[in-house]
Amino acid sequence: MSRRHSALLAVFLLSGLSTWAGIAGASAAPEPTTVLESPPIVAPASVIELLAESSDDATADVDWPAIIDARLAALAGEGRSEPVGSRDHRLDASVRAALHGLGARARVAVEIRDLERDAVLVDLGADRTLNPASNQKLVTAIAAVELLGADYRFQTMVLRAGDRLILRGEGDPDLHVADLHALAAAVVARGALDGVTRIVIDDTAFDSRTLGPGFRSDGPGDSYIAPSGALAIEYATVEITVRPGRFGRAAQVDIEPGGAAIELHNRATTRSGSLSVTTRAGDDGRTIVEVDGSISGGHAPIRVRRRVADPGLLAASTFAELLAAQTGRAALPVVRESVPPGSQEWGAEPIAVHQSAPLCAVLGSALRYSNNFTAEQVLRTLGWRASGRAGSWDDGVATLERFAAAVSPSEAGEQQFVNGSGLSRDGRLSPRFINDVVALVERPSSAAQVLLASFAKAGGEGTLRGRVPVAGDRVLAKTGTYAGASTLSGVVSNREGRRLGFSILINGGDLERNRAAQDRVVAALLR
Repeated sequence: MSRRHSALLAVFLLSGLSTWAGIAGASAAPEPTTVLESPPIVAPASVIELLAESSDDATADVDWPAIIDARLAALAGEGRSEPVGSRDHRLDASVRAALHGLGARARVAVEIRDLERDAVLVDLGADRTLNPASNQKLVTAIAAVELLGADYRFQTMVLRAGDRLILRGEGDPDLHVADLHALAAAVVARGALDGVTRIVIDDTAFDSRTLGPGFRSDGPGDSYIAPSGALAIEYATVEITVRPGRFGRAAQVDIEPGGAAIELHNRATTRSGSLSVTTRAGDDGRTIVEVDGSISGGHAPIRVRRRVADPGLLAASTFAELLAAQTGRAALPVVRESVPPGSQEWGAEPIAVHQSAPLCAVLGSALRYSNNFTAEQVLRTLGWRASGRAGSWDDGVATLERFAAAVSPSEAGEQQFVNGSGLSRDGRLSPRFINDVVALVERPSSAAQVLLASFAKAGGEGTLRGRVPVAGDRVLAKTGTYAGASTLSGVVSNREGRRLGFSILINGGDLERNRAAQDRVVAALLR
């Protein structure tokens, strides 16, 4: 398993959790762009063709607010009518039987819809709004590809302005140490370090808030509540590995990524007992890693992933150390300065640029592994592109509200968006609204249809691994579990080949019983 995918799996498993780079010359007569390609995206040929035909170009100087306004107007102009009531009495009885016995504390809302005919087959309180938990990610993801484009790419740039080397992020949720290594190699190859005295963090594409609504600032530093920032690596987390030392002596601790942005307080010893690994904010944005307790001699290494305090500082410090390793010089100091938007006022000249995989592929971590960090990065990017202001949760939520009004005008006013991931006790969505959004996948060659390749499939990787495994890619769905909510929404292909949109929201009651009931409903749809 690659380092990138193992990190993502760790974020999902330990805490409840493809790129190519273009290198542009900095000289007056720039050299031809060098492209470093990652392994190809695993997707059906039709998806690759659609991406190849995409006219979206994240590097172009485009008027994003105008583009998003036009796309919202186009969605609203498609003139969707209310879905036709066409109750399937046999299926209705099967769904009711599957949900029987959930108990009085369970609040349930369900809609099953034939997407091709836009016909509601089962309606059990479908307009009732409940906490969607991570089913919110479906809405965020589909809104993002529809408004930004399935082939939208996040950029991370290195620029030179006088004696400053600027590392600028634009919200890439899938930036890794290996990508910074490639950028550092490009900078060294171009001889762009002569006269540079410092590295400046530019994460001004987003505003200064890092923890979204519903995200707690206390606790041990769980990676599923990692901070968001325009410049971040490894999902704004570090992996902490603890190994036993000699009996009675200090335990051994490794941190990746490490370096100047991380301060380790290791008080753990090698003896029988339990271990505590936490992170908290220290001085100047550094992340304090505290390791306490004990680990038995001979114990296998214990790996824990924890969030960092300042994503931009970790990324820039890691970049500085990668440059130092490639040049043999001391690491350049990393600073925060008042950076003009895009660094234009400094006359900054681009040296190298890394571009992410297409948005539809990047969203796989949110849809398959329920990665909250990815969803929040994408929401803030929506807010940034739609408003022209530094990306914020307020503008991101406002964009979701506009999207809801365009695709589901009769339901939009009753929905309550809080953040992009659904990690909140206050979010409220209805099955009818979710199906209105999911129905966009039926539009031929649409961005939403392309996104289907990034959905989790039953029995496959991610959160559907143990759910209705025999169904395979006949079930493409998103799970949700948080604060008493258990939800499952997506698309089923029945035995006749018809595509059914389904949304099953349950709040309260017994979690395992709720999940089993959801699986029984899906099994009924497959027949």
